[in-house]
Amino acid sequence: MPVLVKLKKTREAKGLSQNELARKTGYSLQNIQKIEQGRAASITFDALGRFCEVLECQPGDILEWQPDNVDDKTRNSSDEIVLPTASEKVTRKSDVPKSTKSQAHMVVIDNNRGAA
Repeated sequence: MPVLVKLKKTREAKGLSQNELARKTGYSLQNIQKIEQGRAASITFDALGRFCEVLECQPGDILEWQPDNVDDKTRNSSDEIVLPTASEKVTRKSDVPKSTKSQAHMVVIDNNRGAA
């Protein structure tokens, strides 16, 4: 049950740069980049709320759940990142896909890891 994070796609659709999104949400540019590049292991509901407020969107515009039986090619485009589910333990940063350009940041994936 992977979760797709479409922050970059949503941000670009609203015509905002990463710098503008960082300034308006109070998050650092580096944090926004980390999210969009798939290097963040989680996203807090507070962060999701800030993104939705600034981007004037719903959480479903940033996050999308895909069933396990969906082919990898279908669920992994250049603007989306696939996060493992809670049952798929992430033990190393290398376990998070690196080939995607967009970042993920949603509910904690592994309760033993801290928020991004």
